[in-house]
Amino acid sequence: MAIDRMMLDPTLDTYRKMLKDLQEQNITGEDMDKMAEIIARMEQLGNELSDINDFFGKVMQEDLFGKFSAHYTKALTSQYQAQNSENGGTYNDAALLKQCVDALKYAVTTIKDSYNKTIEDAKNFDAKEHKDKSIEYFEETTGTTVGKFFKKQAKKDLDKTLKEKPNAFDNSIEVAVLHDPELIIKGIQDLIDLGEQEGMTTPKFLRLQIETGLDKAMQGTSTFRKALEFQLDSTLANPTPWTLKLAEEKLRVFDELAAKNKFNIPNLKELELAHNDIDYIYERDIKIWDEIIERWKDLLGDLDVWSLSHCSFAPSIEPWRMARDPKQATIKTQKTTPGIFKQKEKLLKKYFGLNFMDVFTHPSFEWDVKYNYIEYSQEFTEFLIEKVYPQCVPLNSLNSDIINERASFYPTGSNPDRETNPHCNMYAKRLRDFYDSKFGKGRYDSKFGVINEINSAAKPWDWDSFKFKNKI
Repeated sequence: MAIDRMMLDPTLDTYRKMLKDLQEQNITGEDMDKMAEIIARMEQLGNELSDINDFFGKVMQEDLFGKFSAHYTKALTSQYQAQNSENGGTYNDAALLKQCVDALKYAVTTIKDSYNKTIEDAKNFDAKEHKDKSIEYFEETTGTTVGKFFKKQAKKDLDKTLKEKPNAFDNSIEVAVLHDPELIIKGIQDLIDLGEQEGMTTPKFLRLQIETGLDKAMQGTSTFRKALEFQLDSTLANPTPWTLKLAEEKLRVFDELAAKNKFNIPNLKELELAHNDIDYIYERDIKIWDEIIERWKDLLGDLDVWSLSHCSFAPSIEPWRMARDPKQATIKTQKTTPGIFKQKEKLLKKYFGLNFMDVFTHPSFEWDVKYNYIEYSQEFTEFLIEKVYPQCVPLNSLNSDIINERASFYPTGSNPDRETNPHCNMYAKRLRDFYDSKFGKGRYDSKFGVINEINSAAKPWDWDSFKFKNKI
């Protein structure tokens, strides 16, 4: 299920408008194409994911904000490049030098104006107006009339969101931090200062900017490194071994290429090719790692649901209570899940060489325990492995002892929750701490809401005492 457009559009509209503003200035080129690709990727993530926190986590992991900022700055400074090359008529050195310097000053003014305007637009996003227009668009395109009750409920939901998350639709601080043009403006200002030196001529100006590397400094290279640092910090909040290596390697290569240049500025084309190579090298490992985790989580989930379906209260809880005949739905789960489980187990072996029990000695499982990515508590996971897994075979059902033990984990009545890892919200807390470190204390809560504590009676994971960490 895609993310609610009310949550997603304030972010996407900010970047769409930045791109549109440049298009209206008739700016074209590779950087414009790259910005369009980044926006398309954000839209893709918005459609693929269902949680806005996951969206921002993925966007920051892929450094889409930083990359957009770098290309945006380069596209703006390209105006200077174009104006500087359009020289004609009678040669007048003083006039030509002034033209070069004025073009640079214009670039600084344009960058500052665009930056301030973008912040203002992000700050003044009207969520209520956007909601009304979304309803109007829906009515126009579908020919369906939305009733007063729906409109009233939509307004109520929006008011509730703004009360709990007052900055849910305000991206002004994020824009201000991520697109701060100070570094690029400094490079341009250094060129302006050079051009205004006493006795400067156009040939000397052009020669010195190349000899001193000032022409490269205004290309936005400094913003690239800043973006790479942001990507690494984001990854460190919630890493996997391969995403961490990828982020570290990209920053290392940047510094390595910069060190080869006498101005400590890497060749951007060489840097792009090197980073593409790094993406290619780690792409396979990242995909395999993620796929293995997805599969073993799916298997544990099947054992969880299958065992729960045997409990007497199962017809009264989700997902079965939503069925037309809840009791029959639980029976169907009991009868069909083992066969499906065994097929999934075979596919895990076929594609990754892992049996079910191999999962718990695989590095991905220990890693997920270490970072509390795993949703289940240790005692419940051990119960699923030790008691439920051996019984999950076609045409078999759980005995009463196992059913009673399974029921004891589920939170019902006076029974506390022992299924859930009490620290499984650490992922969100680390993301919150990273977010606040970049955008200000309390910013995360004001945009995404306060992270709920986990009400679980289970003990935190202790890897050293985990029964199945060694091969049996």
